[in-house]
Amino acid sequence: MNYIITEYNESMRGAVLSFLAEVFPESGKVFEPQGRHAVFADIEHNFMGFWCLMDSNEVIGTVAVKKLSDIRCELKGLYLYKKYHSQKLGFRLAETAVSFARNSGFSQMVLDTVSVYERAMRLYTKMGFKPIERYNSNERADVFMSLEL
Repeated sequence: MNYIITEYNESMRGAVLSFLAEVFPESGKVFEPQGRHAVFADIEHNFMGFWCLMDSNEVIGTVAVKKLSDIRCELKGLYLYKKYHSQKLGFRLAETAVSFARNSGFSQMVLDTVSVYERAMRLYTKMGFKPIERYNSNERADVFMSLEL
C-alpha cells in the first residue's frame, strides 16, 4: 500500500476528530473532545506541527509536536488504527515528528505515555527515547521519556 503522511490543514478537522473518536477506544481510552482532549479541536493553535497518515482519503494515523520551550518539544497525538499496526507506520509517523523537531532547532523531544501501551513503549525505545523523571502533571501517564535531538 502507498500510505501518505500529509501536514494537517483546517479542511481535515472533521476527519481528524472522527478518527480520534474511533481510534481511542481501540486502546481502551475515551476521547473527550470537550474535556482533556480539547487541544484537538484547535490543532493550529495547540501544536507546532500536526500530520495525518492517509490511506486514500481516510485518516488512519496522526502525530503532533508541541513546543514546550525554545529547546524542548513534546511528541503528542501518535495514534494509528490497530489494523495498520506492524507495518512500520507508527515509526514513520514518529520519525516525521522527530525530523520536524530537529529541523526546527529543538535539542530535546519528550513524551509521556502509559506503561500498558507496550507497542508504543517498544517503538519509542527503538527510536532512542530514554526514561526520564516526570516532567508534567498528566495523572494518567506513568512513563516519561526523552530523545536528544
